[in-house]
Amino acid sequence: MLQPRQDDPLAGLYNAASREDLLAMSVEARALVNSGPELGSRWSEVAGIMNEAGDIACLLGACHKLVEQVPDDPQSHIWLASAYTAGGDHRSALQTLQHLLAANPRDAALNRRVGRILLDLGLTSEAQVLFRSALASNGLDALAWEGLSKAKTFTAGEDDLAQLEQARISAGEEMSPRDRGILSYALAKAYEDIGEYDIASRRVAEAAAFYRASAPFDMDQHEEGVRRILEVYDSSFTGANEEAGLIDSRPVFIIAPPSCGASWLASVLSAPAGVAALPRSNSLFWMSAAPLGDQTREHIRAALSAPGEGNALTGVGKAYLEYAHEILGDVRRWIDPTSLGELAAGAIGLCLPAARFVRIRRDPLDQAWSILKTRYQRARHWTYHADDIARALAAHNRLVEHWETLFPGRFLTVRYEDLAEDTENEVRRIAFFTGVDADSAAEAAARQKPALETDPAGIHQRAGARIEPVREALVRAGFTLP
Repeated sequence: MLQPRQDDPLAGLYNAASREDLLAMSVEARALVNSGPELGSRWSEVAGIMNEAGDIACLLGACHKLVEQVPDDPQSHIWLASAYTAGGDHRSALQTLQHLLAANPRDAALNRRVGRILLDLGLTSEAQVLFRSALASNGLDALAWEGLSKAKTFTAGEDDLAQLEQARISAGEEMSPRDRGILSYALAKAYEDIGEYDIASRRVAEAAAFYRASAPFDMDQHEEGVRRILEVYDSSFTGANEEAGLIDSRPVFIIAPPSCGASWLASVLSAPAGVAALPRSNSLFWMSAAPLGDQTREHIRAALSAPGEGNALTGVGKAYLEYAHEILGDVRRWIDPTSLGELAAGAIGLCLPAARFVRIRRDPLDQAWSILKTRYQRARHWTYHADDIARALAAHNRLVEHWETLFPGRFLTVRYEDLAEDTENEVRRIAFFTGVDADSAAEAAARQKPALETDPAGIHQRAGARIEPVREALVRAGFTLP
């Protein structure tokens, strides 16, 4: 990262970013938003760093400054819409871009962007119109095909399927591996819609191979990080944290890998009055925990032994609560399904000793295949190869089983299959454990149950022979399979 001059108003922000100190990045950026200097288009730099840090509220503040100071640049409004989307406010994101789309109805990228927002709002018919508009400009637009495939259910013999197949065939070396992978993922979904599971599984294998070439992941480094976390957080910390951490029972953390229904459960549990949910993509606690440094044994012990109420653990808890309150308002409980949950749970357990955890488990074959056949827009890039998936899931299990041992009584483990098959009873059980109204949560679960039916138990059986490499990878990673 290039270092700006010391008289640059962004010098402090870039200095914090160079140290990868997420909390210091937030502090510096908030000072800029509060003072409101004339940065013009450079507010997008502030927004980009806040997006990296995970400070959703400050990201939104920086984007508002960008629109105020550079109102005639369409990118200002696109940044603002992205900030709203990051916070889960899809209606505001839509309102932000509607006037741009009206002025530029043939802008393919804008049609795609607004189409994705409409998908998030469940407005699939309206989204289809915009994705088709983008495809009218470029029939090889991979992202437009991806959006259209999510917005509709394909039927055998239809024109859309034939045109999507033609796009895949026409895609040559000039198309990036990423885009070729996206086209193949879209085709896999189309063939799954019509029940052609063998063809769908072939397209999944092809898509993952293409996409992995553009999104490498260092699994050895990930496993080393997990090993270090397991070594640092041991039983010597339990008990001491009740005096050092911040007692607040409002947060409930959902700990689950991809394709386990974490966002679905967060939405259901937040349906009752006085309860809210953070988006799956949030990293508020991870950012708040920056004062713990690299979370080495020495750093944690120093935090535990700090005098008075000013110790680092209490400070981390307070920072997280303030960030969450800023986004969610005055609620009596909130659900946090952060995708970083398994990595952060040790620090969460120490800093917020009254917080509770819901762990979701799933049949490993179903889970691994469901992950492999999905393109995640904000994945950690281990989701495109069977061995990476198996190793990541094994590491996840090692971490969460360790947290369950360290923080007994604070974890409730549920099975994805039970959520899908015995939805009302399972949701009521979870609601009782988390302290939310069971009747309201059960009603929301009944309304939203179709979302689970798109990823049913036994889905790995649709993979046919292509499940065997996945099965072998899981066995190599230590899973015991029937």
